[in-house]
Amino acid sequence: MNTRALRTLFGLSQDMLAEWLGVARSSLALTERGYQSTTATTGVQQLRLELAAQGLVYNGAGGTFPAPLPLPEPEPDAEELGFRLRQCRLKIQGLEVQLETLYRRAAPLRARLVAAPALRAYPGPIVSPEQEQNWLTIFEQEARRQLRTTCGATAIRLLEARLAGLRCEADILAEGLDVEPPAAS
Repeated sequence: MNTRALRTLFGLSQDMLAEWLGVARSSLALTERGYQSTTATTGVQQLRLELAAQGLVYNGAGGTFPAPLPLPEPEPDAEELGFRLRQCRLKIQGLEVQLETLYRRAAPLRARLVAAPALRAYPGPIVSPEQEQNWLTIFEQEARRQLRTTCGATAIRLLEARLAGLRCEADILAEGLDVEPPAAS
């Protein structure tokens, strides 16, 4: 395994690997470009790192033996997870209020779209057909415009998607903290 592959595997900078190998970073850069070869000292250090990547320990005499058990990963930071869970829950509450507001704002506009065909279908006499036609057009178009741009299906769907994402995040955080997830509204 070359040093670049080792650096990628372990997420090391050239500086950090060069320090492990006991060489200057510029030397490591030259080695990685093929302009210089490793020394016996750096070769042993590199070999140790390569074998460790395979779960083996170099015994110093050309052989290997199994590595000890890996170190455990740190536990999640309960304080940070709890803080984010509280943030999610507050944001969910706010978005639920926004969603209810959108539904309330959309209701009369949807009612206009339901009523418009009935108003247009009226067969009786009309005092000013042109004025009525203009009024009905504004009545309908204003409803369509507001539903399309501020409180209709698109705005509602986008808000529902944000809520779904936050609820999922809150559920995962609550699971990680072993607490009850927020109740879905």
